[in-house]
Amino acid sequence: MKKQQLAKIVSLLAASVLVLASCGNGDSSADSVSSTTSVATTEESSVQDTSSEATTTEASSETTTDTSSEAEETSSQSDEKYSVVFTADDAVVIKANTTEGSLEDALNALKDSNALDYTGSQSEYGLFIESVNGKTADAAKNEYWAVYTTLTEIDGVSYSSAEYGTYDYDGTQCASASFGASGLPMVEGNLYAVVLAAY
Repeated sequence: MKKQQLAKIVSLLAASVLVLASCGNGDSSADSVSSTTSVATTEESSVQDTSSEATTTEASSETTTDTSSEAEETSSQSDEKYSVVFTADDAVVIKANTTEGSLEDALNALKDSNALDYTGSQSEYGLFIESVNGKTADAAKNEYWAVYTTLTEIDGVSYSSAEYGTYDYDGTQCASASFGASGLPMVEGNLYAVVLAAY
């Protein structure tokens, strides 16, 4: 109890000294107090402005993220019938989202939508793929673009055979296609891999 009373007395004495000091210094002390208050207010305002700017920046950042997500979604839906699910220097895997057309039709549609690029020429066997995404098969190295698919059989017609080779994509095995790109039908849910190979 005595300690508390002593502390109060010390506080009162300190306050008295401050009051006397301010009386002795005239207006300069009041100016000093006013100036200190002004500085504190300015700093507080500055902190609030900075906080406001940070909030605005965060909101802007969130808006940018949302926009980029929308762009990615639009890009992945560039062609509703067919989609490129994997691209590498020596392979492209296409998924059929509908049962319509041939692999050649899919390649043309994806090329038109800028999802991939390819070149080829027509022969008596249909489309002969020469390059995919700028990579050309080198005849001097006996290279060619082979086609593999998960499509097996429809109405008694066999469209692929693992006997002539396979290509694995994401745990799924695609077998060597029995038909070229022009004669290979696109069937919903199936994968079609165009892979650089050599014989």
